[in-house]
Amino acid sequence: MKPSHRSVSSTPWLMAALLLAGCASDVPPLPATDVPAGWQAQVDGTARLWPATDWWNSFTNAELTELIGRVQANNFDLANNQRNLESAQISLRDAGFNLLPTPIVSLGTGASTSEVRNQAGNNSAGPNVPATVAAGFTYNDILSRPATFQRAEADYAGRVAQAADLALNTLGTAASTYFQLLLTRDKIVAAQQNVANAEAIGAIAQARVAAGVAVPIEALQQQIAIERERNSLLQLRQNDLSARAALALLQGRSVQGFDVQGQSLLNIEVPTVQPGLPSELLLRRPDLVQAQAALRSANANITIVTTDLFPQIGLTGNFSSSSTALGELISSPDTVMTVSTNLVQTLLDNGQRFRNIDQARLTMENNLANYREAVLGAFNEVDVLLSNIQLLRSLGQTAFNNLGAAEESFRIAEARYAEGVADYQTVLQTQNTLFATRNAWLDNKLLQLNAAVGLFQALGGGWQAPADIVAAQ
Repeated sequence: MKPSHRSVSSTPWLMAALLLAGCASDVPPLPATDVPAGWQAQVDGTARLWPATDWWNSFTNAELTELIGRVQANNFDLANNQRNLESAQISLRDAGFNLLPTPIVSLGTGASTSEVRNQAGNNSAGPNVPATVAAGFTYNDILSRPATFQRAEADYAGRVAQAADLALNTLGTAASTYFQLLLTRDKIVAAQQNVANAEAIGAIAQARVAAGVAVPIEALQQQIAIERERNSLLQLRQNDLSARAALALLQGRSVQGFDVQGQSLLNIEVPTVQPGLPSELLLRRPDLVQAQAALRSANANITIVTTDLFPQIGLTGNFSSSSTALGELISSPDTVMTVSTNLVQTLLDNGQRFRNIDQARLTMENNLANYREAVLGAFNEVDVLLSNIQLLRSLGQTAFNNLGAAEESFRIAEARYAEGVADYQTVLQTQNTLFATRNAWLDNKLLQLNAAVGLFQALGGGWQAPADIVAAQ
């Protein structure tokens, strides 16, 4: 179709299509069964609070707080994350400007010489300085622009949530790595004790063999046990270096010269976490906000491709002023003003526009399924973590009691073996039980701390979707 220059008010297609373009279809809501009324696991206390944004302070460890601060200031991924977020803000501003007509302003001037001859033979010539100033605007794809901006808003919300999710995971990794380093140091102390105990039993075995009251196999087996514990100690020292290297990298520095003062996990308090109402989790977990933003973006895309069924509407306006001399451009210019509406309708495309709509709807349905899956997974994760924390607390008390019993059993077995009352197998069994029980107790403490970190992360780490993002939903 040829462009039409009718006024906007006389174009019924334009008014009807503009109304349609401003009414994007609603995002499908979550089924009521997807959002539980409460948590399945029993929560200590009656308060329903969410973690604070400085959740790491709940562990009451000054060095951990200082370490997290250095990660926030120097981590390479977080720095890239901030730059990506600033880039997303620029893209959103660009999308906002795209809602407005595109202005065009130009100024031109030049120089020419003209000569006029008359019948009397008189000549007149002189320089000529033509000048023009023009202003105008273009406003194309009018129908799709509102939905395009809605999609840009959704994409920006997803980027904000993605940035928050990366920060939450990075800080959680820093805390867990710090705890792992302290556990390794606890295990180094335990391994040193294991080596000392094994060497003490080895000395007794050698003395018994020398006295002729024991066979050499006892001393040989104990020597194997001693070497095993020494190798374990060497491996733990290597693990210490690996954990320090990971912590140093999180802070943007080399492991050379880097260390932490903490030497034990046992003095770190395991915090009690109080989750709020499940429905609030939808705005507190960055990954859920990101999944919901992807759904909104896909929904807006349906509106965009649907506008292809209507005429493509464009507005163009021009105002120009010109003069043969630059000095006369303001005093006596020649002016021209035009405003035109352009309607272009695709009549035949072998059904491509309808296929595009079907594709957009399928994409939206996939995003809805992904969102529902993320929501259900988040609620399940919190319930499992709450239950796991209670279980680990109970197992921790049992592990502590078992450690006391194992230490006493080994003390008795060692004394009876030295007296010749107990055999070597009894000593070996109680020794191995002590080593395993000590490690189990230390492992349980790490599991409790990591479960608390995991729950902080599962609850969003104190983050909440900004008000402008919530308003756009």
